[in-house]
Amino acid sequence: MKKFLIFTVALIFIAEFAHAQSFQNGVELYESEQYEEAIEIFRELNTDEATLFLGKSYLALGNYPLSKHFLDRLQESNRTSILQEAEFTKAILYFRTKDYPASLNTLSRLLESQNRTGIQLDARRLYNQIIRYLDISQRFEVLQKAQRPSLRMDIAQQSKRQLDEPLFRSVVNELLRLEPDTTLHKQIVETLDINQVSQNSTFSYPAAPEGTVYHIGVVLPTFDEEDPDFTIPRNLYYGMMLAAEEFNSRNSNKKVQLIFKNSAESPDTTAMAITELAWAHHADAVIGPLFSDTAQRMAELAEEYRVPMLAPLANSDELNLDYNYTFQFNPTFEVHGKNMARYAVRELGLDTLAVITETNSLGRSSALAFRKEAERLGAFVSYYFEDDFAAQGYDLSEYTEVFTPDEALIDSLGYTPTQAIYAPFTGQASTTLASLLMNDLEAMRSRQIILGSEEWQNAELSAYQRRTFEIFHSQASGTAADSTTVAYFEEDFSNRFSVSADRFSRMGYDTATFLFQSLETAGNPSYLGRVLRDREPYNGQALKIHFDGNRINQMVYIKPLTSRAQARFEDNDPALD
Repeated sequence: MKKFLIFTVALIFIAEFAHAQSFQNGVELYESEQYEEAIEIFRELNTDEATLFLGKSYLALGNYPLSKHFLDRLQESNRTSILQEAEFTKAILYFRTKDYPASLNTLSRLLESQNRTGIQLDARRLYNQIIRYLDISQRFEVLQKAQRPSLRMDIAQQSKRQLDEPLFRSVVNELLRLEPDTTLHKQIVETLDINQVSQNSTFSYPAAPEGTVYHIGVVLPTFDEEDPDFTIPRNLYYGMMLAAEEFNSRNSNKKVQLIFKNSAESPDTTAMAITELAWAHHADAVIGPLFSDTAQRMAELAEEYRVPMLAPLANSDELNLDYNYTFQFNPTFEVHGKNMARYAVRELGLDTLAVITETNSLGRSSALAFRKEAERLGAFVSYYFEDDFAAQGYDLSEYTEVFTPDEALIDSLGYTPTQAIYAPFTGQASTTLASLLMNDLEAMRSRQIILGSEEWQNAELSAYQRRTFEIFHSQASGTAADSTTVAYFEEDFSNRFSVSADRFSRMGYDTATFLFQSLETAGNPSYLGRVLRDREPYNGQALKIHFDGNRINQMVYIKPLTSRAQARFEDNDPALD
C-alpha cells in the first residue's frame, strides 16, 4: 500500500511537472511572437493561466472575437491576479477595436479596485495615454458612456490642457449636463477652474498609446500566375509589406498590421472587401484598389464608413470630386497638364504656347488644365485645337500649318509665332498622333518645343527627330530618392522576396511608407486625412507625393525624351528631376 501511494504521488508530480513545462513552452512561444504555435499548446491545458494566454495570443493575432471569448471565461476566476490581467487585456482589446468608452470604463474599474495586484500601474499609464489620444468627438462619446464620475472629470481636466477655450467649455457643459446632482455643479466648475483657461494657440497631434496597432486594409485583385498582370498586384503588395516591416522594426510601442482582401476586379467584390475591413477588422485606412471603376465603388463606401482610402494607381479625374476620404496617389490628367504648364513657363521660360488635343479623350482634361494654368502664369496660348481626329483620318495638317517657320507665310496669313506645342495624346491612337505631328513639323522644318503626355514615351521617333527636336513629357512615376536609398531598397526587396523590384513594388512601398509616416505624425487615425493633405513633399522610390491641401497627388515628373531636351533639362534645377 505504501509503495502504491508513493507511485501515485510520483505520477501526480510527473503530470504536474509536464503540465508546467508545457505551459512554459507556450509562454516562450508567445513571447517570441509565435502565437499560432503557442495557441496549440494552451488549448491543451485546462487552467486559468492557459485561458488567459489564449486570449492574449488571439489578441496579438487580431482575432478579437476569439480573444474576448477566452478572456470572458475568466470572469468567474477566484484568482484576483488572473481576473485583473484578463480585464486589462480586454481594455487593450476594446481600445484596438475603437470602443474607447468600454476600454476606459474597464481601466477605471481596475484603478478603483481595492485588490492591488500590480496591474494598476500599467492600467494607469494606458488610461492616461488613451484620454490624451482622443479627439473631440471621441471625448464626448466617452463622457456620455462613462460609468464613473471620476472618468468624466479626468476627460474634462485633460481637455483643459489640450483643447482651445470654446471646445473645453463645451466639454464642461456636457459634463454638467450628465451630472444629475446639481448641487455638485459648483464644485465641478471650481475644480476645473474654467475661468482660468489659457488659450491653446497651436494644435499638436496626440501620441499613440503604447501597444497601438494600426489596421491597414489592402484591396487588390489576384490573378493566375500565367496572367500578364499577375506581378502588378503582387509586387504592389510586396512593396507594402516591406514598408510595414520597416515601420514595425523602428517602432517598439506601435505596429501596423496589413489585412489583404481580394477585389477580384469586380465593384461588388470590392464593396464586400472594404465593408469587411471597416466593420470586422476596424481598418484605420485602406490601400487600393487598382482600377478606376472599382475605385469608384470603394470611394463611395470609404466615405460612408469614414475610412481613408488611398488609391495607388487609379487616376480618374472624376474619382475624387465628392469623396473627402479618398486620396489619389496617381496624379490625374488635370494634374499632368497643370504641372507641364508650370514647367513650360517657369523652367523653360516660354510665354507663347499652343495646344492640340483630341475630343472626348482623357488627354483633353490635361489640355484644359494646361491652358488655364499657363494663362494664370502670364503665358499666351496662341492656339487651342480640339477635334475628333479619327473622323478625319488623323490628318493634322490643317492644324500644324500654323507652326510654319516661313516668315512670309506667317506675315501673309497672320499666324502667331509659337514657341511650344502641348500635345497630351492618350489612348490607342496616341503614338500615331505623335508620329503624324512630328512628321508634319519635320517636313516644315519647324523646331517647336514639344510638351507631351506619358504616352509620348512610346512615340516612334526617327533618329533625326530625336537629334533635332526638344521633346518633354510628364510621367507619374520615376525615381526621386537618392541612389544609395534606391540601391538599399532594391537589395532589401530582392533578399526579402527573391524577385527584383519593379515600378509597382516601388509604388506600393511609397504609398505605404507615406501612409505609415502620416500615422506616426497623426497618432490618432481620426487626424489622418488632415496629415495626408498637409504633409511636406515626399521623394520616394517611384513617387513624388505632395497633396498640397488637396486629396490628389499634385506631383509629376517632367522627363526629357530627346538629347536636346536632356541638355536643357540638365541646366535646370536638379530638384525637378
